[in-house]
Amino acid sequence: MNILPLNNSNQSRFWWNFLFPIGAVFAFVILRNPPFFYVTPPGHSAVIFNAFSGIQAGKVLQPGMSFVLPFVERPIAYDVRTRIWEFTDNKEAPRLAGSPITIISADGQSFQLDANIALRPNPDTLDQFHSQIGENYMANIVVPIIRSKIRDVSAQFDSSDFYKKEKRQIIQQKATELIGAEMPKGKFNNQEVPMILIEEILIESASFPSALKASIEKKQVQSILAQTASVRAKIQDKETERILILANANQKAIELKGKASAISKNLADLLFYERLEERVKDKSNFKVIRVEGNSTVFLNVDPKKAATTAP
Repeated sequence: MNILPLNNSNQSRFWWNFLFPIGAVFAFVILRNPPFFYVTPPGHSAVIFNAFSGIQAGKVLQPGMSFVLPFVERPIAYDVRTRIWEFTDNKEAPRLAGSPITIISADGQSFQLDANIALRPNPDTLDQFHSQIGENYMANIVVPIIRSKIRDVSAQFDSSDFYKKEKRQIIQQKATELIGAEMPKGKFNNQEVPMILIEEILIESASFPSALKASIEKKQVQSILAQTASVRAKIQDKETERILILANANQKAIELKGKASAISKNLADLLFYERLEERVKDKSNFKVIRVEGNSTVFLNVDPKKAATTAP
């Protein structure tokens, strides 16, 4: 069997057919993931791990393309958007931080709270954050601090306060401030700043034991009844005050009319007729018909019982 030697033309065709597919795949990989460049996704920041010197201090990659040394520098990205973590028994929660938080209130009652926390890593200190805390920051730092500080704040309030919206808002505000102050600190622009930004704590609901829940609801009903009674008492006081003021005014008016009548006989007659007309309005039996000299003529309301009298 004779094998024909490859000539230059055949050799060129062989290497072209063999190397071109390999080169095309290599070029595709290089263009898709350039070894000299790294693209930080939107909403993320990245730190650089150097194979020789470790984390590069002061270097945080922002969203977009950045130059890196292949095989020497490795970017590590963090999601720095605000995310909500939940403390709940709901296993289907999108970001489950842990089970509900068990607390003891100021009145000695023990129960559980469902809570949410909104937070994000501080991109300004991400290099220090990765060196000191790392990617598992929720389990290592955040969750223990949240449980501890929410217990501390809750111990300042009675169990019934967790039923009241305005009280829960105060508890949430205090917890947010206390937890934020406890977060690890880093340096940025020669200032100390938190490496984890706590934006809000939200207490959703309290899981009271049945006996405690019934007791709190009973106290709430009694409180509402007491407030209603207090309002009614204030209304009664105001009404009594109004009647006293009116009686005093009437008394003053009578005294003034008496003094005026003593001064003028004509005024006394006028007052007499005014009182007589008031009796008529009150369905009295007599009505003034006319006044003749020193005589006054009256007529009974019932024409069958008409009579004429003189004083």
